[in-house]
Order: sequence, then C-alpha cells, then structure tokens
Amino acid sequence: MVKIQLDLSDEEDQIVEVFKLVKRAKTKQEAIKKMIAYFAVDIKPTKVEEKQYFK
Repeated sequence: MVKIQLDLSDEEDQIVEVFKLVKRAKTKQEAIKKMIAYFAVDIKPTKVEEKQYFK
C-alpha cells in the first residue's frame, strides 16, 4: 500500500469533484484512484544497471 498526499489547486480540486460526481465515487480518494486507472506506466531504472535491478 502506498499513501500519497496531494496539494490540489482550486481548479484541480474542482476537476476531481466533478469526476467524483460523474463516476458516483463516495470520496475524492476513490475518485482519484479511478482517475489513475486510465493511465499506463512504464517504470525503468535510471541510476541502476538493469542486471542489478532485476536480481
């Protein structure tokens, strides 16, 4: 489990609030979790050699 604390601007807060209402989420946290699901992430090490990273 990872906990992230976000400081949202007023505009960002409004976007999350609208998304929450549209997707019928109960909390802003739940809405942000649903928003994140729309993104794909590819994590690659930058300061560690690949061989060491995958050991």
